[in-house]
Formats: sequence, structure tokens, C-alpha cells
Amino acid sequence: MTTGSFPNAKGIRRFSNPRVLMAFGVTSWSLLLLFVVLQPAESGARSLAVVGASWTAQVFAGLALFVALRGEGGAERRPWMLFGVAVVARLLADVVWVGSRAFGLGRAETFQVAAHAVSYALLFGVLLWVMSRIRQEEVSVAALDTLAVVLTTGLLIRFFAPFPFEELPVVTILAVLVRPVCDLGLLFLSLAVLMTVRRPPFVVISSAGLLLLLVADGAYLLTRAQGLYELGFVEAFWSGGVMLLGFAVLSWGGEPVERSDHVGNFGVGLFWFGPFSPLLHYGFLLLWAAVYGPVPSYLLLGGVALAAILAGRNYAVAYAGDVMARRQEALALQAEQGRILRGLHDTVKQDIHGASMLIEAALAAQRRGDREALREILEKALEASREAGSDLSRPLDELRAATGYDVGNPASFFRERLAKLSGFYGLETHEDLAVPPAELSREELVVAQQIFVETAWNAAKHSGAKNFWLSMRREETLFVLEMRDDGRGYATEKVTEGLGLGLMRTRAEEVGATLCVNSAPGEGTSVKIRFGGGR
Repeated sequence: MTTGSFPNAKGIRRFSNPRVLMAFGVTSWSLLLLFVVLQPAESGARSLAVVGASWTAQVFAGLALFVALRGEGGAERRPWMLFGVAVVARLLADVVWVGSRAFGLGRAETFQVAAHAVSYALLFGVLLWVMSRIRQEEVSVAALDTLAVVLTTGLLIRFFAPFPFEELPVVTILAVLVRPVCDLGLLFLSLAVLMTVRRPPFVVISSAGLLLLLVADGAYLLTRAQGLYELGFVEAFWSGGVMLLGFAVLSWGGEPVERSDHVGNFGVGLFWFGPFSPLLHYGFLLLWAAVYGPVPSYLLLGGVALAAILAGRNYAVAYAGDVMARRQEALALQAEQGRILRGLHDTVKQDIHGASMLIEAALAAQRRGDREALREILEKALEASREAGSDLSRPLDELRAATGYDVGNPASFFRERLAKLSGFYGLETHEDLAVPPAELSREELVVAQQIFVETAWNAAKHSGAKNFWLSMRREETLFVLEMRDDGRGYATEKVTEGLGLGLMRTRAEEVGATLCVNSAPGEGTSVKIRFGGGR
């Protein structure tokens, strides 16, 4: 958001910087509150300072919203605007409330409840949207967690509040009960966003504002229960919370919200065992009711609702884990494809360059009439073309194996690659598919194809082998895939496991298989993969 001067708002140019406006507003509000604390309880100056602190916060909230909403807005303009509208609705509700208390203009509770309903609906929607941008998979989990916190908090207030709820008007019940419950739910959701790594700065400010609102809600409930409520700190803190929400709108400006890591173990522990824990809330209520009196029917109904919410949460967690696992698999596959394609690009470029040089040399020999040189160059060109064909086939085979392209007809995949080895390198290939590869699961088959491609091309290009064997058999409940050559071999105890072999072993372990490599100088190399419980 652009925060420069606005031609039609000359009076607020000095406040166009969000940090300056925020610092000035918070400082003014805090000084007035400090003045309140220093005054005697019955002092007229104290009451005047309370009203001043409240209206100072409301004025700065309105000023921040005015500056913010006159800006162009960033890429996320729509949710940012909805956030601003939510704060405006809350500000209007508080202005009417404080005005009715200070000047006797009437309670106007109906307007206040309607404004709060609009504000809470929009705030919950925007914070859930923020969570979806940060961790799309976990937004349903966050929504159900918030619902559980709201439910048990409402039960706590309903159970311990000394108000005769059945005798109160519906509007009053909504004003007394719903406001603290919703403020706590918003604070919980905001803290869930803060526990991610890339926490949006505006959420830090809005969390502080929601905390002030919650403190004011608690003070209001306490003083009203004791019959001591009067115009005072409650209104000042409510207004201060809304002021911070206005500054949050100003600091956001609609900039994109970046994706981040999920809430860590600390956040999960706070949900289950911290002050927001729905299970601890409900367990405390049941214990209290069992010791001091009968359990109310609404408490039992709340327990049924909580059980349903937590059951849905468990399903959402499992679903989110599955989605994240598939995304990680897709990212790994994308990285593998990128590696293969880069290698393919480099190989093709080099082979084409080599072929063009040989063709130029052949043309030069023809012009000289040097038939012997022409024959030698053409033989080299033929060998180079075969080498290029093999270099081109290998990354393509790796790509097809990595993507599982041939899992629909697995036996043909292995036979076609054996034929390529024979055609390109003159290897004698031997196959014994006593057990069809279709018995492997899709994941196991992809791994088998990947390791086969790696092993076969290594044997053809580097081992000097004349024969290559491929066999598939069963050893008790194990499916065994073995690849063997009669090349020069190597002393395994003297050779450090390289990147290629390490990747093959990792791939095997990912599907619960074991990889065994045996080799000795002059005795060739054998690679075995044992898949547990072949299908």
C-alpha cells in the first residue's frame, strides 16, 4: 500500500507514515491511561481521563482506517478491504456504546449486536483466509480448533456467570456472552497464524488488539457480575483494542501473504494442554459439576458437540497429512524431472556438437580424396551416433521410470530396455521373469524401474561387460529383483558409496525394500532388491 501524502487529505499528511501514526496514537492513549491510574478513585479528572483515553483511541482508529482505505491496496486488496470493513463495524459499535454511556443517548444494543455480528463474521473469514494462504492444507483443522475453543469458552461463561440468562433479553445475552467468546476465538486463530515461521506483521498488531479486547471483555463480565460496573477502564481497553486493529489494517496494505511452515509441536501442545485447551476446559467443567452439583443438560449437549468437532478434526488432520505427503512427493518428482531434463539438455547439446565436428571432418577428407581417413571418420561418426542414442535413451528411461509412465505394462518396460542395451552396446542380455513384475505395488514398481535403469546403463557404459542378466523370483514371501553383469567389477570395501548408489538405496528404503550390492574385481557386479510381501 502506498502511504504517501493524499491531495484531498492535507490535514493528515503528517500521519501518512503508518509507524508515526501508530506511535503517536499508542503513546497518547497510554499516557491518558497512566494519568487515570495516578488519580484518586472518585476523582472527576479520572473519569474525564477515561473518556479521553477511549475517544483518543477511537479517533486514532478512525484516522488509521481513513488513511489505509484511501490507499490503492496491494495484490490481496479484497481480503484487506474486508478486514478494514470489519474494523469499521467494530469501531462504530464501540462509538455507539461509549456514546450511550457518556451522554445518555440510549443503549442502542440492537445496533451494537448487529455491528458486532458483521465484524466477527468478516474477521473470522479474513483470518481463515490468511491461514489458508500460509498452510492451505491445515485451514480446516484451524477452523475446527477455533470452533472447539469457542464452544468450551461459551460453556465456561454460561456455567460460571451469575446472570439469570433465562430472564435476560436475547440482545443482552448476545452482548454479554457472544462478544468474549468470539474475541477469544479470534485471538486463538490469530495466535495460530503467529506460530508459523513467516508470520505476517499485521497479524502481530491485530493479536495485540484482540488481547486488549479480551481483557476488556473479562473486566466487563467481572464488574457486571459484582454489580460494580461503571464507565471506566473497560471502555478504554475496548477502544484501545479497536485502535490496534485499525493500525493492523494500515500496516497490512493488502500485501501478499506468503506460504509458511505448519504450526510446530509447541503450538499443538498449547492447543491440547494450554489455556486454550478445549479438553481441559470441558474436563474442568465436568469435574466441577460432579463435585458441586448436577450436570446441566446444556453441558452434556456441549460435550456431544465437542466430541463431533474433535472427530472432524482428526479426519481433517489425517486428510491434511495425506495432502502434504502428496505435495512433497510431487515436489520430489518435479526436482527429479528437472535434474533429468537438465542432463538431457547437456547431453544432446554435446552430442550434436560432436556429430557436427565429425561431419565437417568427413567432408574435408572427401574434398582431399583421402578415402582411408573418410572411412575412419565415418566409423567414428557411426560410433558417436550410437553413443548419442544411448545418451539420449538413458535420461528418457529415467524420466519414464520416475514418472511411473510404464507401470501399466511393466514387463514390456524391462524387455524394451534390455533390447536397447543389446542394440547400442552389443551386450548379450538374458531375462528370467519367473515372477511377473505386475505383482509389485505401483510405488514398488516405480522404484524397481528406476534402480534397473540406473544399474543397466552403468553396466553397459562403465563395466566392460559382455553379458547382462535380469531375473525376478520369489524367496519365501519376498519379491527379489536381481541384475547381474560379467564386467570388471570392483572391490566394494575399497570404494566409497557414491551418489548414484546412495540414491538407489534411499529409493528402496522409501518403499520398505532392501538393496544389496555385491562385486569383486574380475567377477562382475550383482544388484539385488528385496521387496517385502510382493503382491
